[in-house]
Amino acid sequence: MIKGIALLLITVIAWGVMYPSSKTATEVGIDGFYLSSIRYGFGVILTSLILLFSEGIKAFDYEGNFLKLAIYGTVGFAGLNIFTFVGISLSSAEHATIIFALLPMIGILLNWLFDGVKPSLYTLVFASISFAGIIIVITKLNFSASLSHSMIGDILLLIATVSWALYTYFMRQFSHWSALRATVLSSIPGTFSILLITAIVTMFNISTAPAVNTVQTVFLPLAILVATTAVIVTWNAGIKELGIVNGILFVNLVPIVTFFIGYLYGNPITKVEIIGAALTIFALTANNLYSRKTSPQKEYQVAD
Repeated sequence: MIKGIALLLITVIAWGVMYPSSKTATEVGIDGFYLSSIRYGFGVILTSLILLFSEGIKAFDYEGNFLKLAIYGTVGFAGLNIFTFVGISLSSAEHATIIFALLPMIGILLNWLFDGVKPSLYTLVFASISFAGIIIVITKLNFSASLSHSMIGDILLLIATVSWALYTYFMRQFSHWSALRATVLSSIPGTFSILLITAIVTMFNISTAPAVNTVQTVFLPLAILVATTAVIVTWNAGIKELGIVNGILFVNLVPIVTFFIGYLYGNPITKVEIIGAALTIFALTANNLYSRKTSPQKEYQVAD
């Protein structure tokens, strides 16, 4: 049990640090498109090597599923990374983590939409509370304000989370594969999509390649972003030890890590944002505890 807790804490801390690192990178002039390209351009090599050494060359056989995985990988990896990093450049790392924490709730709603699995009344109440908390964080209860850059960024962050929820939902078709294999084989075409999109927006002058010295000034944050693509290993091992329900409970700690880092760096965080974040974390945790009594543990693909 202690081993599982340690593995999931490593995952939580890695994800919690990832968002501030990406915000630092965007602040010095690396936009979301190139940040996504750098992260997964190197990250897919790292995770592919992990798969090669853990499962062998046979694990790279798509078994006739390349097109399907290319679509899912594009929605998941390109959608998540590009919308997240562009969104963070306009918003904040703290907002990014609290919005991404909605992932389990969005997954429940997708099950209702696509499979007709209606959530319980308690889950709907908790979902409403969690979304209310997000609205508080995004608007700061100033509903008369015009659409600011921060709000636009938060909307993009929500789209990123929905993209990953859709990826998670459809990747259940590959539950007979290991989570690492499914992640790598979908991230390879997903990465090519990221690189292609970046090339296209650069061609139309929507995005600009960062200067070499700019990249050098944020080498450590970029290294962290690349390294965190490999925490799927600690995530999978931790889930194997403690189960998926406990794993999702640990995910709720990610915003706390990011908010704490923001506090250490002196980032302005209002009381209203803290209240909204607390409401969301409370609702997600309460629903997690409730689900323990009503549902068996199920496999859940998370491999950011």
